[in-house]
Formats: sequence, C-alpha cells, structure tokens
Amino acid sequence: MEEPRTDTIDPSLLSAAPLPIRLVVLAGPDAGLQLEVRDGTVLVGTHADCQLKLTDAGVSRRHLSLELTTTRVKVHDLNSKNGTRYLGAKFTRLEIPLGASLELGGTTLAVLPLLRPGALSEKQALGELRGRSPAMRRLFAQLEQVAATDASCLVRGETGTGKELVARTLHALSLRASGPMVVVDCGSITSSLVSSVLFGHVRGAFTGAVKDSMGLIEAAHGGTLFLDEVASLPPEVQPVLLRVLESRTFQRVGEGKQRTADFRVVAATTEDLQAAAKAGRFRMDLYFRLASITLELPPLRDRLEDVALLAQHFASASGAKTPLPASAMAGLSAWRWPGNVRELKNAVERAVTFGEAPLPDQPAVTSKEDFHQARDKALAAFEKSYLEALLEKHQGAASAVAREAGIARSYLYKLLEAHGLSPEKYR
Repeated sequence: MEEPRTDTIDPSLLSAAPLPIRLVVLAGPDAGLQLEVRDGTVLVGTHADCQLKLTDAGVSRRHLSLELTTTRVKVHDLNSKNGTRYLGAKFTRLEIPLGASLELGGTTLAVLPLLRPGALSEKQALGELRGRSPAMRRLFAQLEQVAATDASCLVRGETGTGKELVARTLHALSLRASGPMVVVDCGSITSSLVSSVLFGHVRGAFTGAVKDSMGLIEAAHGGTLFLDEVASLPPEVQPVLLRVLESRTFQRVGEGKQRTADFRVVAATTEDLQAAAKAGRFRMDLYFRLASITLELPPLRDRLEDVALLAQHFASASGAKTPLPASAMAGLSAWRWPGNVRELKNAVERAVTFGEAPLPDQPAVTSKEDFHQARDKALAAFEKSYLEALLEKHQGAASAVAREAGIARSYLYKLLEAHGLSPEKYR
C-alpha cells in the first residue's frame, strides 16, 4: 500500500506569484472592516479614492500604500500626519510578513493571507494529523497556506477533535519550528496568578518568590504561544493579554525592566467565540486579535471515512503487530464517536493492549435520525470502510477482495461504484 504523503509546505507557496491578502481592521472606529486584495497596490486612508477607506480622524487622507510581493507586503507611509508604526516604531518604507499588524492613528490594521476556500490537499497526513476526507484535506490545504505566514489563528472544534494537534502541526510547518511551543491552559488561570504565570517574577516579588522565574510569554519567545480553551479566560485577564498581544512587551512581577517577546499566537476553543464576544462574554477587540485566521476542525461523525485510517494509525502507534481486520474497521466506521478522535484513539489503544475487539463504550445513538436513516447511514459506512480495508490489503486486486468478502465480482463492482471507490487507487 502506498504511504500517505507527508510533505511539509506546499511548493506553490514559494513561487514568485504574490499571495492574495485580506486586510482586517482589528481596533479603532472601523473595527471589523475587511478588504480582499489579490494583486497590485492598495491605498489606505480616509479619502474616497482609497480602496480601504477609514473614518479614523487620526488617519490621513492617503495614509499608506501596500504592495503585494510573495509571502510579504511592501508598506509605504505616504507622508501621513501621524505616521505608521510597526512593532511600536515609525517607518517610511518597510517590508512586513503576512500576519503582521500596523498602527495608524487609532487604528490597528492586520495584513493576513487570503485562504483559498475550495483548495484540497493531496495528502492523507500532515504533521500529527491524519485524514483522507474532503474536510480534512481542506484543513490541510489551509494549514499549508497559513504556515508560510505569521498570522494569528483561532482553531474551533468540539472536545476531542484534536485542536492541540492542529496547533502543533501549524507550529511544526512554520518558520518558527525551531523555537518552542508553549501551552497556556486558559481555564486554569486566575486573576491572582495571571501576572506571575504569564510574565514571570523576580526573587522577593511576593511571599514564596524565592528565585527569578520566567513566565509563559517569555518562554514562547521565538516560537508559538498556544492559548488552549481561550473562551475560559477570566474577564479581568483578557485586557492584560490583549495589551501583550498588541505590544509584545511585558514586565516580570517586581521588576521595572521592560521585556519583549516575539511569538506567534494560536488559540483554540470549543465555543463560538464571535457569538460570545457579541454577547459581552469575551472582549471583541481580543477576538479580532486572535481570529485573524479561523480554522474549523470537523467532528469525527462528519468524516467517518477517516476512521479506518486513524484506527490503523493508532493501532500501529500502540504496538500492534498486524493491521486491524476489515470487519473491525467497518464496525468502527459505523459508530458516531461522540468523543471524537480521542474516543477512537482510546478504543483502539485498549483493544491493542488487551487483545480485544476495538469497540466504543456506549450505544451509538447520538443524533435525531430515525431508525431507518441511522441504519442506512451505519450500513453505508460499514460497507465503505470494509471495502477500503480489503482494497488496501490486496492492493486493489478485485478478485482477491471479492473472494475474501465472499461476494461475486459483479456485485463488488456495484458496491465500489456506489461508494466512489476505485481499485486503481490502491495499486
């Protein structure tokens, strides 16, 4: 069987053609305003002839221009009254990476890559992620695009879908792969500990501070800061984090020295963070900072065609000497997996450890489908997974597949056609 492709960054990202961009106003009177730019040069200002027209009184009529190159953008301040700042410093001409943000007047403007919504990767594996479904191949293509930039990313998905794996894969594919990836468990941070945990402290700063200690922000310098379950961040902590994300500067507790940290931000949430921001449960300006790029991770029930691939991967990683049988794979593919990939992983690891059939723990009744709909869907998933496993085992030899399945070749071909399977793909 052909090994799944696991290349890193899509070579097309390194071509001479400029990547299209998306300009997003993160803060200021026009927060939320967006503009797609696919080529050429764009003007930003308050004048009517500017492609991105702002209402900020601190922005000049024709404030700056942006010119697309490859994975970077050339910025030219057009003798604006208040100037343009990048990382707190004013400039006249500068080349910035995608994912960077600029400050002009009271406005913060992010320069982000524009994802190709219909693009599908040819890979079945990317970093620590596995999947052959269109949903995962679409995610792979997006990760390959985003990896070449420094844009902040928000990963949305149910519990157990693998949001941290997405973050680790994005980090591994990025230009920051040689740096650290630091995980912040936002749900466990309290207002009394946030300063010390995030920024660190010096000896004697408070009772129990017996030595200097580096915080998580500083530890992420040169790498990626992963904010897990960011929706759980206490309200009083959100403005503190926002200031750091805006300036990339901080102070250790008990120290007057201003420190800087260069890191990429990836956040994860099980909630609709935009809806939480609109309801006042999460700061809208912090949401805009985090959600420069939003990546959707589908639940396993919506990509059951990935179950067989994932199960064999987990079995091999758990030390299985032989592949899981086709009947077991088909049974796994018929389950709805309310616990998502984590539940599948646990079931397979338990089976390999104890030599049992890999079965879930509870009845597969998790939807509002009636009996006939649920039965038909489970049967279709069983048939497809069973046939895929046999096609892989026999490297696409239809005669061998029909013989082991105990069905006529003519009926086999009808099933293959019904499920969109081609023996040639397995040879």
